[in-house]
Amino acid sequence: MKKILFLFIAFVMSMALFAQQGSTRKHEVQSGETLYSISRQYNVAVAELLKANPGLDSDHIMAGQVINVPVSSQQNVPTALVQQGEGKRQSQQQNLQTRQYESSSQVLATPNRPRFKTLHEVKKKETIFGISRMYGVTEEQLIKANPSIKKGKLKKGTVLNIPYTAEEEALYQAEQQRLLEEARKPKVTMYPTIKVAVILPFAKGGDKVSAESQKMINLYQGFLLAVDSLKQHGYNVEVFAYDEVSASSPVGTILQKPEMKSMQMIVGPIRQWNVKGVADFAHQNGIVHVVPLSNELSLVNEHPTTFQINSPSSLLYNQVFNRFAIIHKEHNIIFLNMDDSGDNMAYFSDFKRDLEAKSIQYSSALVSDFASVRDLLKADKNNVIIPSSGSSAAFETLCKKLDGLNLASEYNVQLFGFPEWQTFASKYDKFLSKYQCQFFTSFYSNPHTSRTQQFNGRFRRWFNQDQYNAFPKYGELGYDIAAYFLKGLKEFGSSFYENIHNFSYISLEFPMAFEKKNQWSGYQNRSIMIVTHRSDGTVFVR
Repeated sequence: MKKILFLFIAFVMSMALFAQQGSTRKHEVQSGETLYSISRQYNVAVAELLKANPGLDSDHIMAGQVINVPVSSQQNVPTALVQQGEGKRQSQQQNLQTRQYESSSQVLATPNRPRFKTLHEVKKKETIFGISRMYGVTEEQLIKANPSIKKGKLKKGTVLNIPYTAEEEALYQAEQQRLLEEARKPKVTMYPTIKVAVILPFAKGGDKVSAESQKMINLYQGFLLAVDSLKQHGYNVEVFAYDEVSASSPVGTILQKPEMKSMQMIVGPIRQWNVKGVADFAHQNGIVHVVPLSNELSLVNEHPTTFQINSPSSLLYNQVFNRFAIIHKEHNIIFLNMDDSGDNMAYFSDFKRDLEAKSIQYSSALVSDFASVRDLLKADKNNVIIPSSGSSAAFETLCKKLDGLNLASEYNVQLFGFPEWQTFASKYDKFLSKYQCQFFTSFYSNPHTSRTQQFNGRFRRWFNQDQYNAFPKYGELGYDIAAYFLKGLKEFGSSFYENIHNFSYISLEFPMAFEKKNQWSGYQNRSIMIVTHRSDGTVFVR
């Protein structure tokens, strides 16, 4: 017994010494092996394997690849043997051939789970059936865990491996999957202070401030108003402004400034030839990049941190068609070819095909044969006329022809048009109301809402001027950009991109609903509004 005890102590000490000499071992991946099967082989958690192998792709390990396997004292010292040091010699020998075993209450709480749940020493008259029932496993599971036994009588004193129940195994695998998913998640960084660079053409054109500069200054002023509002709610924001067109500080020079890499957000530039360089820089440094004006179709290609506010109209057509169908599917729809330089025949054709796919009927007419339009109108329905052009000249021509036939006195006539129609309010206000004009747009400033009026009053008090009379209203655009993106960065930090659908903001002018073109691209604003001028002079936006 003394000799056995001496050998046992020597064994434990050698194992402890081995554990101290190294924290990892090497494993060469064999064909068909997965990270999970390797974790079971060495009794380590998948999360521990990922931690020991930075950059390891858990979904694509290859045969011949050598990976590090963590080693701990728990994996090398058979503690069950220590706990049973005074047991029978047979039990001691059996324990030397097995790994560490723990009670079932500890199984799901430990990162390195042993192969079996516990040990069982066979007592007199015990059977495979009785022991399997005792531990809630099947006879097949018990035999599989102990290949040396056979059905029938068991020898008293035999030590059996007790496997986990199906429920315990399922819970363990679910926990391993959760740990794996947690390990895959990038670490989220929160920003106690959000740093923003605004790169816009502020420079004066000669002695006077150019129209472009006035618009860009307005955008920046609206941005500052939003920052001030957010600071009152506990936000910490630092804003750095740079002149995009300054000869002494071109965009390339601006990007080389030491503070630029610490930005969380860059707004601008607006020059098409400058956008790509800033988008590349933002991508390389993980900075949210907001392009406020350009509607270039390929702008966000291969720039996953870039957000395009003013998306091309062609990207919005499907949404326009769907919204139109919901509103007007029961109405009498007439497409009118205006034969104008502003005709958008591709839009016209796509619109018709969409209605046909939805089994919605429509008619077509030519402005050169406008008298035929009367024959297409129906007294018992709302008649919706869709012109092929959004130009001011085409709009005036259409409305005067409708007036000439006095059709509004006999029929309910409504016009459905283009975003450009929002610029007609001052010149064609009477026509917009008389024909209940309706148009789609990605931005719209409604001067009649209290929120817009409050913003305009605040803007006037801060800067002693009104916003420059333009479409869009650039002060409101700057406010919307700051309020939307700063809110997202404050709430979600570096995980902002994954959470752009998890927060909302009620816009002044530019509602925002971003979508990626593909997994490699940045984001385009797909928000759409339908604006209706009512006959009583009010405006309804939906």
